[in-house]
Amino acid sequence: MSARQFKDCDGDTWTEFEPGMLRLTECAGYRNQYTGIEDSIEDVQAEHGPLTEIRPDVDVRALLADVLEDMAAKSWDARSLYDLFTDKARELREENA
Repeated sequence: MSARQFKDCDGDTWTEFEPGMLRLTECAGYRNQYTGIEDSIEDVQAEHGPLTEIRPDVDVRALLADVLEDMAAKSWDARSLYDLFTDKARELREENA
C-alpha cells in the first residue's frame, strides 16, 4: 500500500508517513532545503493549505506519465513509432473493454 500524498497551495508534495503526519517530499521551484520537514496534517493544512490529495488512480497526468514511461521502455524494441503507438492504443482499449 502506498502512502497518501498531497499537493499544497505552492505545488509542494507532502507524503503521509504515519497516520496524521506529513513529510515534505518534493518542493516546487528552488526551495529544496525544506525537503524532509515533518508536521501534522492539520498544521500543514493551516499553514500551506488547501491540501489536495494526489490520486494516481484518477489523476490523468499520473496515468499518462505511466503510459509514457511504459512506451519509452518498449521503444527500444519497437519496429516503428507507428507500431509502438498503435500497440499501446490497442492495449489501453482492451483494458477498458
